[in-house]
Amino acid sequence: MTVRDETVPTTVAEPGALVRAWAAIGAEELRPPLASGRSAWASADPALLDALTTTALAELDAPWPRPLFSQYTAYPLRGDRVAYETPVFAHGDRLTRAVALAAATGEERWLSEAADGLWMLCEQSTWCWPAHDDAFARFGTVTPSRSSPYLDLGAGESVATIGWAVAAIGPALDERFPGLTARLREEAELRVFRPFLDRDDWHWLGLDGRLHNWNPWILGNVIVAAAALAEPAEARLLIDRAVAGIDRYLAAMPADGAIDEGYEYWWNGAARALEALDVLDRIGGAPLDLAGMPGLAALLRFPQRMQLSAEWYVNIADAQARADDERPWHVLHRWARRLELPDVAAYAASHRRPGEPVVSTGMSTGRILTALLDEDWRAATPSPPPLPASVELPSVQLALARETSGSDRGLAVTLKGGHNGENHNHNDVGSVIVALDGVPAVIDVGRPTYDARTFGPDRYDIWSMRSEWHSTASPRGLLQGVGAEFAARAFTGGDDGNVAAWQVEIGGAYGLDADESWQRRVSLDRSARRVTVDDSWALDDSAGTTITYIVWGELSDEGDGRLVVHRPVEGVRDVVLRHDGERHTIEARQLDDPVMTRSWGSQVARLVLYPAPDASGIRFTAEAAR
Repeated sequence: MTVRDETVPTTVAEPGALVRAWAAIGAEELRPPLASGRSAWASADPALLDALTTTALAELDAPWPRPLFSQYTAYPLRGDRVAYETPVFAHGDRLTRAVALAAATGEERWLSEAADGLWMLCEQSTWCWPAHDDAFARFGTVTPSRSSPYLDLGAGESVATIGWAVAAIGPALDERFPGLTARLREEAELRVFRPFLDRDDWHWLGLDGRLHNWNPWILGNVIVAAAALAEPAEARLLIDRAVAGIDRYLAAMPADGAIDEGYEYWWNGAARALEALDVLDRIGGAPLDLAGMPGLAALLRFPQRMQLSAEWYVNIADAQARADDERPWHVLHRWARRLELPDVAAYAASHRRPGEPVVSTGMSTGRILTALLDEDWRAATPSPPPLPASVELPSVQLALARETSGSDRGLAVTLKGGHNGENHNHNDVGSVIVALDGVPAVIDVGRPTYDARTFGPDRYDIWSMRSEWHSTASPRGLLQGVGAEFAARAFTGGDDGNVAAWQVEIGGAYGLDADESWQRRVSLDRSARRVTVDDSWALDDSAGTTITYIVWGELSDEGDGRLVVHRPVEGVRDVVLRHDGERHTIEARQLDDPVMTRSWGSQVARLVLYPAPDASGIRFTAEAAR
């Protein structure tokens, strides 16, 4: 049956629920966010420690990654954000390994290694990633401002790394390197704590009602750092303000748990909020009362509801279609245990590999340290993911249906409505994805590597963000408009067990006149084992009208509107496509961006259907080759 949340609340949490829950703990003294005694590390995951040690030994005598000025200026001068972020991320990874090994082993070499990495953070001119820094606009420079630093994701990650390090190995650092932790506190105060308390115009606070993943990501990091580094009175101010911000985030999440930023950003949005709640539990000395957060279960289920198969996902917004196991699955598993959600626990456990490290070694410091100490996650055994027969998420107008519940074998189809002002938006109203045996055939190609255009006025100059490169329509040759006013209407449908079908009016996404319309209906007939997309329209003038499908695989044209998609994945059946349009064209698109090629290799195809001049509809079907 369709998974549809018809809960009474309209959001995941009641406004003020987290603020009230935090106040109710009434902790007179804040505890550290992590145990620092040697005994706490006796049960640390040996497989992860071995993996960290192997890499750390290989780099121990090598120079540390050091971001250069030329790399920083690559963004304001050329729009290249990767040049600077690469050494910054590499430095963070090395520092995380050193902190974890110093905490777990107490060895001098790892303590010294961690001290070097922490000192370098103090000496780094800015913790802000240049793609986020507003100094370029405010001061007309290509240098960051030390007196007026920008508090972004990068600054949040740096201060949290320091906070986790001091929590885990602070006493050892003080004994071996007197004055270092004091310097770390000074830098945290200047770069993060004061800017956070002094300004209320940070867009990620959500004071204007627009919430996205920056909110819990930054605020959760502030909570960790405040608890570990700030003086008690200031720590209270910082944490209370951060709690109020995360409260806004949770209260803005729809009751169905959907994240308009997509599956991939769940891990740096909703998961960050959950991690912040974990930290509040620890520093407050008691678990938060979650009674005012009735939608947490739905929020936890969002990732599994976007799953097509073990490796593939519905990649709306900027999410990537081909997933990997480099996710903090222990966070999801811990919350599944806490809320007693066996399906969520099974989904998380489907990614557990007994005997292998409990988490990827590329995780952030907090995620590495908490995973190392999570014995329940280490003991988890793999189980099949839930893979429900169908899912409907009304808040984002997204539906998915698969041929067989609990199995990726057979067809699956999605339909997206929504609007073009969503977070990390692509102009994709009405788009569909069709998968067979868990692997997409009609696809959403996704995003390329981020650069200066990605989050600015030139976003829709990027070809993959435009509607012409999504599996949707082009009435009269029009492309979809940008902004929330370009939206779908009347998203309806459901699943009766044999046929799952949804329909949506998408004319508004193109700014069609009031007397015009475009209706799209998508169905999965389980008995016939067929996906059907029916487009019907009423246009004042239909000249130039086309329908596009983006396809992964080699297309062979067999005539009379029949095409075969030869799959590039071994062991996966080919897909037969049919349409009743007058003609079609096929355009190959070569890919060279590493983010795209990771999912799709070197090429995708654009199949364009042309209806007859007097037509008012067109049918497109997909089924397994026989």
